[in-house]
Amino acid sequence: MEGTFVCSSVIAPPVPRRSPSTRRPRSITFRAAAGSTSSIPSSVSGGMDSIAFACSFATCAQCGSCRRSPLPADRLYGSGGLCYGSQGQAPWGSGAFSISIREARLLDEVRTPRLVIAGTASSVGKTTLAAGLIAALRAQGLTVQSFKVGPDYIDPAYLAHVTGRPCRNLDSWMLGEGALRQVLAQGCLGADFAIVEGVMGLFDGRGGGSEGSTAEVAHAIRAPVVLVIDVGKMSESAAAIALGFKNYSPGFKLAGVLLNNVSSDGHRRTVEDAIWNVAKLPVLGALPAMADLGIPERQLGLLPVTENKDWDRIIGLLVDAVTRHIDLDVLRRIGEKAELLPLVPKKVFQGKPAGPAQVRLAVAYDDAFNFYYPENFELLEENGAEIVPFSPLEDSHLPEDVSGVYLGGGFPEVFVEPLANNHSMAEALQRAHRNGMPIYAECGGLMYLGRSLRTEDGATHAMANVIPVDVQMDGQIHRFGYRQLLTLEESILSPKGQFYRGHEFHWSRIVNHDGGLKPAYQMLNAEGDLIGYEGFVAPNLLASYVHLHFGQNPLLTEKLVTHCREFLAVHSR
Repeated sequence: MEGTFVCSSVIAPPVPRRSPSTRRPRSITFRAAAGSTSSIPSSVSGGMDSIAFACSFATCAQCGSCRRSPLPADRLYGSGGLCYGSQGQAPWGSGAFSISIREARLLDEVRTPRLVIAGTASSVGKTTLAAGLIAALRAQGLTVQSFKVGPDYIDPAYLAHVTGRPCRNLDSWMLGEGALRQVLAQGCLGADFAIVEGVMGLFDGRGGGSEGSTAEVAHAIRAPVVLVIDVGKMSESAAAIALGFKNYSPGFKLAGVLLNNVSSDGHRRTVEDAIWNVAKLPVLGALPAMADLGIPERQLGLLPVTENKDWDRIIGLLVDAVTRHIDLDVLRRIGEKAELLPLVPKKVFQGKPAGPAQVRLAVAYDDAFNFYYPENFELLEENGAEIVPFSPLEDSHLPEDVSGVYLGGGFPEVFVEPLANNHSMAEALQRAHRNGMPIYAECGGLMYLGRSLRTEDGATHAMANVIPVDVQMDGQIHRFGYRQLLTLEESILSPKGQFYRGHEFHWSRIVNHDGGLKPAYQMLNAEGDLIGYEGFVAPNLLASYVHLHFGQNPLLTEKLVTHCREFLAVHSR
């Protein structure tokens, strides 16, 4: 039966973009080709205890004085707890990372074996299985790169914790196919194998169609697809599900099925036989039901990995379960059938020579603020910025000699008391704003820059008071989805009249705001329906609920760094 697992046509073909009214798929196929890999040994335990996402600005155990990097782990090449007190600079600086950026630009194609872990729906175990597969492959000596379909920040942090490398988002709607392939290439540098976790169900895209779906991304990166089915409350019915997914889009090829929540060996055999007899799809593994493998959830999805103190223990259990119940050799052979992927002309990384940083950019990075795309940092570095992390939770002032501030998303409402009590940081941000320092904020960063934040218990907490707005948590999702943005004014990030794509997902809303700040964007949903105005813009400030991936347009990082340079020029006289 093993011979049926590694057929020659397991690559995902194109998925037709359908309007909700037609729902009639087209049939398109293409060839598969073999990939190649090299072996770069790494251990699971080596990355598990020292992943930078878990550092949270911990004091270094080696020197007792410096503060270890909380930034994505590839800044440290897998050594998240590395002491840099004697090195003179943080290891995430431009010099440390410019080598891999230059290498990425020289690539004409991606040859890394890769596999998409898709699901029938949300909450079927994609993240758990993807993390377990990554950890098991690392235990075999492979360097594994993780990716996540869509714009999510939380699931990628779990995968990054296991790989020791930042998980990268593959979002075809925000980036387009060309930039998406560049992101894949950048992530695959130095990796022996890539695992891509899907989003929602395999064919679920925006607006009821397949655009932005796992299936569309799988086609864009020419990767085989394995379908996860949660069989905890079914047996033979799983065969009907497998058959439906196999036949939903004629020409779409599934490489096989992974079962989750299998109750016994007999249950596994029953489901496996039914799926093979009905759908002619091989079951490549079956993870048993394990009550202690669950990941707690909060309003935006999974509990952030920085707050999940149980994740390392879960990974230990997953490595054992995956090794015993999933055929890793077969999965590796399927991944090796991924086509050589040519890179199309769209460039994320522009080929600028790496050199000394021209400006220092303060980036809020701690338990409250950690929603960032790795490429945003890399592109800022490429344009001459040095990324300098700081903690609004713990630091009393901004880092020295910075010429700009970048506040990403996160959970300020969870850490509202320490944020409210850090008066000196609020005053530092107010001074920076008054002095004309460029400040860019997204979602949680916007909430923090406001006057106050009212939590669900009715308590009101003072925030940084940089923007004259008050924010309130509603106890329900206020806005969620992809967004199209038209810039209404020139800002520190963009000229007037530019279109960008982004996404928002928040449970808070602005309840009061004073005049004086202009709206930053005219905002539409992904289908082009007008939503209204969004965000605030001032000569040196841009703040919005919408998250942007800077890889969609080089203007975003170029203009921000330019404004930082101009600020430095004025204030260094």
